[in-house]
Amino acid sequence: MRLKIVPARIHQIGLIGPALLTCLLPLAGAERSAPNNEAALLAVLKSNAGQKEKADACRELARKAGKEVVPVLAALLADEQLSHMARYALETIPDPSVNQALRAALTTLSGRQLVGVIGSLGVRRDANAVQPLSNLLTAPDPEVAQAAARALGFIGTPEAARALQITLATAPATNQLAFCEGLFRCAETFSAHGHAKTALPIYDQLRTVAGPVQVREGALRGAILARSRGEGLRVLQEALRNARPDSLALFDAALRTSLEMPGADVTRALVAELPKVPADYKILLIQALGQRGDPAVLPALSVSARTGDKTVRVAAILATGRLGEASAAPMLLEVMGDNDSDVAQAAQETLAGLPGRRVDSTVRAMLTSTDTKRQRTGIALAERRRLTSAAPELLKLARGPEPTIRPPAVEALGKLLPASQTEVILDLLANARNPDDLDAAERALGTISLKAANAETCAASLGARMAGMPPDKKCAMLRVLAAVGGANALKSVRASADDPAPEVHGAAIRALCGWSTVDAAPELLALAQNAPDATDKKLCLRGYLSLAGHADIPDDKRLSMCGQASVLIKDDDDKKLLLATLGGVYSTESLELILPYLDDPSIKAEAATASLNVARKLLDGPDASKAAPKLIAALEKVSASSSDDLSQRAKDLLEKAQAKANAPK
Repeated sequence: MRLKIVPARIHQIGLIGPALLTCLLPLAGAERSAPNNEAALLAVLKSNAGQKEKADACRELARKAGKEVVPVLAALLADEQLSHMARYALETIPDPSVNQALRAALTTLSGRQLVGVIGSLGVRRDANAVQPLSNLLTAPDPEVAQAAARALGFIGTPEAARALQITLATAPATNQLAFCEGLFRCAETFSAHGHAKTALPIYDQLRTVAGPVQVREGALRGAILARSRGEGLRVLQEALRNARPDSLALFDAALRTSLEMPGADVTRALVAELPKVPADYKILLIQALGQRGDPAVLPALSVSARTGDKTVRVAAILATGRLGEASAAPMLLEVMGDNDSDVAQAAQETLAGLPGRRVDSTVRAMLTSTDTKRQRTGIALAERRRLTSAAPELLKLARGPEPTIRPPAVEALGKLLPASQTEVILDLLANARNPDDLDAAERALGTISLKAANAETCAASLGARMAGMPPDKKCAMLRVLAAVGGANALKSVRASADDPAPEVHGAAIRALCGWSTVDAAPELLALAQNAPDATDKKLCLRGYLSLAGHADIPDDKRLSMCGQASVLIKDDDDKKLLLATLGGVYSTESLELILPYLDDPSIKAEAATASLNVARKLLDGPDASKAAPKLIAALEKVSASSSDDLSQRAKDLLEKAQAKANAPK
């Protein structure tokens, strides 16, 4: 790239200033001086330039060089420092002279440089290098022999494969994996190009090697898939039948290969082996059957799911679920009644996940059963499947005579019915026969109410319905209204605080004290000031202070609330709650409200902690220099009146405040 200055814009450069031109001009010169053609790059390689410059030249030649540069690059193959970069460049040059130069280097190099050249011949797939590379398979240097084996695998000609096959049996143990890797690569190349017959002897030879099991796994797969359909199936069955305790990996490899072979004949062959294999192997086989997605395996899976080893039964149930066949529902229903809880749970989970109307019908039929265990399971399944069509059956159970069935049926209705059906749940709550029914109806009402698009309309409806209810049911409604929230809910709850029934009054007070939004603050303050009962006053005061602690309320509002609460506080516990709230309001006004409590020995530590929290936050804030002068007196008081730890913290903050107060403005 050249720096080009357009005359019409010289005035703009003048505005930039001489410093930028000082930076730009050397860069432009560097661009002009960089080698940009083969001759210049070759000159660098022939010169006394440093290693980095020569490596960079090789990198450039890899992008643009032709056969003319081959001799110079070849001369660097023996260089310990530059051999790698020379090969990097040579590997990209398509001219045959590169292969000749690399083959010639096989007779002159040793060690790492020789290993590198062998690798480059493999990368270039030089068929003419097969013979010299074959000679190196017996080299005393294991790295050389292994590199030759891998390179022959990349070349992948029949001659390369024969050389590896001949030498494999006598290769040292340290070289076995590399030889197997080279042979395996040859076989894969033959198979990929439609020469399965050439690949088969290699796969079969590798299946018998005593080396790493992963070699035998890959060879088994190749031996099955490279054969004709019938012959491949025979080899697959042999692999499954010859399973031994030490060959689980090969058994698994055979099963994974079977998944690449679609068709009913393979499915039948796998099913036929199921009764014959040990439990550990059976689990793998069952999982493979489930992955095939063939409904024909259902009878075999059903047999395994009903009897035998527990782990096998669970595996069969889960595999059934993978098939997604509704026809499995009767078997799953049967197994759901099993005495083993793990088996029963697996069946229930699987049935819950099966798609289709047929399964929905099965679940609804469970709800009409006379067996309470089946009814209970049907309720759980309807809930899991979001089966809204089961609402009529669930409602019948919710109104029915069985006390253990009514509560789960009611709760399921709360989850499944839309908000427009809230009246159904209200009726169930109004007619609850015992505390368990009432608890379930309260939870269901809370669930369905939270689905309402308009919380205010929902709360108004609930408040109107609550009026004629007995006390225990009013208490349940109050808890639901508190969860719904909003102005209408607050109005109903506040009115209930004046209810003559003590339990309703208490439930309303508790609901108000736990209100989550600040709109309840005026009601809580009024009750804290005027409630006739001292306990109610205390509860409402604490509820009011709890709302004042909400960080999303503006600080001035929180301070005002704390000020109003402070005149009502009587005991130390409430004072501590006030101080905790003020300690979270980061302003000097908050500090002014805290400081008087430093003179009270029973809460002095809490007052000091709140003061330090406020001061620390202000001194770390954006207006620290403005706040600092106002903090000095307070921090001096905390330092003088507190324990050692708090006093030291106050002194540290005091020093910081003084520094910021005296800092130049």
